Amino acid sequence: MIVAATGQIFLRSIPEHLIQGVDSGAYRIFGSVIRDVATGKGVGFLQEAAPLASMALNGASSLGPVGMVAEVALGVVQVAQNEAIRAGVARIEQAVSVLQGLGIANLALGATGIGVSVAGFAVMSAKIDGVKRAVHGLADQIETVSAKIDALQQDAIDVDFVELKSLSKSFDEAWQLGNEAAVRRWHDVARAALSQQSRFELRADRVLSGTPQNYLSADPFIDAISLASALRVAALAACDESVAAREAASDGARTIERLTGGLGLADLSQTVQLKTTAQAGTLDWALAQAAATQSMRPIALKIRQREAAAVTRAAPLTALESRNIQPRKWLEEARAETASPILFMPAEA
Repeated sequence: MIVAATGQIFLRSIPEHLIQGVDSGAYRIFGSVIRDVATGKGVGFLQEAAPLASMALNGASSLGPVGMVAEVALGVVQVAQNEAIRAGVARIEQAVSVLQGLGIANLALGATGIGVSVAGFAVMSAKIDGVKRAVHGLADQIETVSAKIDALQQDAIDVDFVELKSLSKSFDEAWQLGNEAAVRRWHDVARAALSQQSRFELRADRVLSGTPQNYLSADPFIDAISLASALRVAALAACDESVAAREAASDGARTIERLTGGLGLADLSQTVQLKTTAQAGTLDWALAQAAATQSMRPIALKIRQREAAAVTRAAPLTALESRNIQPRKWLEEARAETASPILFMPAEA
């Protein structure tokens, strides 16, 4: 267990006063950071741990396309119950209930994750397969054959997902290698993950084509960007390259912000609103507009949460440096954790 001079530097549960503060509005979750609303100051960091990755694996088949994201939380408690029975860890159910209360259950169990990724190959593979299935579902949404070939290039995309899986497996295997061999492997993974991130960025750009109404078709590619970026950051953190890991996280965040930062609920609702046959200005039109807005709220929430998670992915690394703790040790603790799905580190020792 990581221990600083003043005592344990992380907790296996989020302090109750912070949970109550989030509920009351005094604190706010922004990605992996809990912030004081009054001061804007971060008071602590959230980091996914091994039990959460296992639960994400059990729930991966439920993630599906972006339109299903709101349904994930409904099955989370049952997943937690099953995991608790299997692993004999009663606190998992309680922890996921807390995540639901904090409004980050979908984020934690989805493609993005919380903090630096500690997911093993099986979990990453399941997440990648979920995004891949969503991409395959896009073909039916694109009307012309030429558009399908130009926008999707399905065979080439499948190769990209296979490569991302291979990188994830290579990252996971490196934990079993000696130090020098592991560091070389992780550097190779980080370099290749950047290439995959750029490829998925290009595909997302081509599908979006500067048109907000194309967002639903681009969403799986942006999830893929998030996965590649998370793998890149984790590989660099495992090498104890804290500065490089923070810059990689910033680069991934800038990429995602560029693609979705300008999208709001009004833009997204137009995707549905354009399908209505009601005449503008009529009651039917107003009702259709309200329904469209409501249906897009979970998607807008996903976009904002993914952006926040990306920009705060490496947030704890600076705090770890100030406490003379290597990032790899932090990841090893998270990977070795058997009880809590989420670890909490106070911003100040």
